Amino acid sequence: MHEAGQSAEKAISNLMQGLQEEFNTDGVYDAGRAMRHLLLAQIYSNRFLVENERSQILRVTVEMTEFRKLIDSLGHVVGSTSGREELEILSEVLDRWTASFDGVAKAISERNDIVAYQLDMIGPSVAAGLEEMKQANIDEQDIIGPQATAAIERSLVIGIIASAVALVFGLLSAILIGRGIAGPIRSMTAAMGALAEGDKAVEIPAQGRRDEVGEMAAAVQVFKDNMIRADALAAEQEAERAKREQRAQVIEGLTRDFDEAVAEVLSQVGAATSEMQSTATSMSTTAEETNRQATAVAAAAEQASANVQTVASAAEELSSSIEEISRQVAQSAEIAGQASGDAQRTNQQVEGLAQAAQKIGQVVQLIQDIAEQTNLLALNATIEAARAGDAGKGFAVVASEVKNLASQTAKATEEIGLQISGIQTETSEAVGAIRGIGETINKINEIAATIASAVEEQGAATREISRNVLEAAKGTEEVSSNIVNVTQAAGETGAAAGQVTASAGNLAEQSDHLRKAVEAFLSGVRAA
Repeated sequence: MHEAGQSAEKAISNLMQGLQEEFNTDGVYDAGRAMRHLLLAQIYSNRFLVENERSQILRVTVEMTEFRKLIDSLGHVVGSTSGREELEILSEVLDRWTASFDGVAKAISERNDIVAYQLDMIGPSVAAGLEEMKQANIDEQDIIGPQATAAIERSLVIGIIASAVALVFGLLSAILIGRGIAGPIRSMTAAMGALAEGDKAVEIPAQGRRDEVGEMAAAVQVFKDNMIRADALAAEQEAERAKREQRAQVIEGLTRDFDEAVAEVLSQVGAATSEMQSTATSMSTTAEETNRQATAVAAAAEQASANVQTVASAAEELSSSIEEISRQVAQSAEIAGQASGDAQRTNQQVEGLAQAAQKIGQVVQLIQDIAEQTNLLALNATIEAARAGDAGKGFAVVASEVKNLASQTAKATEEIGLQISGIQTETSEAVGAIRGIGETINKINEIAATIASAVEEQGAATREISRNVLEAAKGTEEVSSNIVNVTQAAGETGAAAGQVTASAGNLAEQSDHLRKAVEAFLSGVRAA
């Protein structure tokens, strides 16, 4: 029965691991409940073997019925081949365990019935029979004595000679009868007195006789044998009672240690979960701020592009009409000044974006540290479950799930770190591009001054302006492209933060399920 119980625990642990790999949280929860009912059934079956209480048989039946229901319900949600094989193993082991327990329970019940109903009934009846036989022998002796006296008196009337002969014969007969009956009766009475005082080593006399005295001796021998068996049963029951008390103390100690270990682990997991949720919220806020700043930079880049197009239009007007040169030069200088200011502001915004990306990288590092701490806590929980033995296997599976969640969090933060590195690289390139725009605008100012001072060089100046305008257009296009990448990276950061928040919530929910299952298990053990 013990071997079947261990096989069932191993099978359901494998089933829980498979359901966890399939991310079937409902199935994992039902499997954990089934493990709890199986453990309670084993506890009550072990207590029955020690205490022999019929109420414990009923409790084992209830727990195994609930266990069967949960296993049947898992059969509808398990889809993998390995999971169905584990269910078949569970069904076979369950039948074998139930048959073994029923056989043991029947044998113990029959033994207790024999002790309670047969030995207790045979003892008084044997004692009463012995008392009746003793009284019958005494009555018979009282009858034989007067009869012998009457026979002697009649012999005296017949004649002196006949009287003498009869007297001698009567005396011999009385002596023989007295010795044949009174002696064994006295020996039997002494043996019964010794038995009554607890001396079970006394020899029962007259067992070989074939008369009533022999029957009485046989009955007294049966009574003696029953007393010896009763003492042996009493000693056995006392030993079983001592074993029950010792086992109850061991179970109480294990329950107390398990409660303390689980409470500490759940407290640490809860603290780590709260810290993960707080960090994920901070990441989400930072991602939103990054997205907002990227939008502002995109608007500034569009403005710079519009300014560059204006400069291009001014250059075309300069080549078509020399009279408009002065006005176009003034307008170009004004637009260049605006573009220079816009470029400076854009440069400041991009530098702020770089700082925000650096802060996001710090937050990602913090999340990685938390994930490593959670992984360490899961390892500690696994060690504590291993110390708890078979009773901690269900908890070891849950600790493994916490460890997997921590690993997923670490992978997610690593991906976020890569994205942040990309943002920082693109931001650095944007800073360089905006500086190039500023330098281009300064060149436009110089070209405008050259146009104002030397009209004869307008053709060459116009071509130079066109070339610089093309470079500025390319720069603004590159800035716009980089800003799109920044916006996309910020969105991915927000999504990763949402995933971290969801993982932390799932971890908190699983911790709560584990806490409730442990509380229910300990309550059941204490109530038993």
